[in-house]
Amino acid sequence: MSMPRAVRHINEVRVLDSLYRHGTTTRADLARELRLMRSTVSNLVAGMVEQGLILESEVAGSTPGGRSGRPGQHVQLNPAHSVFIGADIGIGHMSVVALDLLGRPFRSRSVAVRSRPGAVDESIATLGTAVRAMIRQLPDAKVIRGICVTVPGLVDRDGVVLRAPVLGWNTVPVRALIAAKLKWSGVLALENDANAFAAAELYGRLPAAYADALFVYLDAGIGGGMVSQGRLLRGHSGYAGEIGHIHLGEHGFNPLAPVPGSFESYVGRDAVLARYKHHGGRAEGLEDFIAALAAQTPVARKTASEWAWWMGRGIASLVSVLDPGRIVLGGAVAALYTHAEQEVVDSIRKHLVPAPALPRIEVSRLGSEACAIGAAMILHQRLLSFDDRIVYGETNEAVGLPPD
Repeated sequence: MSMPRAVRHINEVRVLDSLYRHGTTTRADLARELRLMRSTVSNLVAGMVEQGLILESEVAGSTPGGRSGRPGQHVQLNPAHSVFIGADIGIGHMSVVALDLLGRPFRSRSVAVRSRPGAVDESIATLGTAVRAMIRQLPDAKVIRGICVTVPGLVDRDGVVLRAPVLGWNTVPVRALIAAKLKWSGVLALENDANAFAAAELYGRLPAAYADALFVYLDAGIGGGMVSQGRLLRGHSGYAGEIGHIHLGEHGFNPLAPVPGSFESYVGRDAVLARYKHHGGRAEGLEDFIAALAAQTPVARKTASEWAWWMGRGIASLVSVLDPGRIVLGGAVAALYTHAEQEVVDSIRKHLVPAPALPRIEVSRLGSEACAIGAAMILHQRLLSFDDRIVYGETNEAVGLPPD
């Protein structure tokens, strides 16, 4: 290990993270925040300006502290230095998003698809077309630092989808198939959609406010991203967050759910529509049901009330185990919460030992591209994280290149 190189890498990452969180600042302010000598910060900034990671410009009409001498230098991340591509294989749609180094989505596209169970090749082909179209829109494809794809299922560390019941996929080497389809040899990651949703919310907000939070993604399946002290919990094998399969009852509202009586079988998209039909309602999809709910039709209201009771029961179980400070709901089914908020809260209280306060519950504003944004943000955050290979082992790798 090269100690000087490791220390420099750590400080480079600290500078990048500070610029990401605070935007434009000065070398002097960086030195104060990071508690480093001005000369050290100047040396770090100069190196990253040379790499193209940072842009620097003089503070117009002023000098540091109003004193005479060399004008102060504004420093900021160079948004054009890196592009991170996230893609989401959703139910009924696919989304692709490109983020710059500031973490801002600047290109996006969504494609409506008719998901056929088990149609792996068809889905990979559609995704490949969408990603290639995105790459063609970029001014310079050479600045792509990686591609991350999300799926609604269980993913192992080798890029294999172990199971994705809503897609009908089992033990599918998705990462290898995508790499072959795109002829891509760069960084390519595969992620669970709920974890990506959590990343989109967590990294795009004030970290301290979401340091201990539960992110619940509600769609055809139910997934969760659990954050403790600002870090996404992965679990021993990397499969943490399969909250849709916790057991709440005996049968559920959706007889086709992978686990009868699971959280998902009571509150997922198919469960909502099945219960609505059971009560005499008619809907081609979730959008029709939400429209009926907004119109306050009795059958839709009854369905939403039952959904709220089971939603509260499931959330109460999770609160008992995880004790989150906040809960953020996302996915298409999260729209029901705004129509049944008090009923959900009442159900949570009913199923919990009395507590002084419940976690704050809110609905994500990221919309249908949340998982694709989160996928790209996962890659973006690698650049702002310490690389153990540099810190603990010998390497000449530049800070701007995320690990495989």
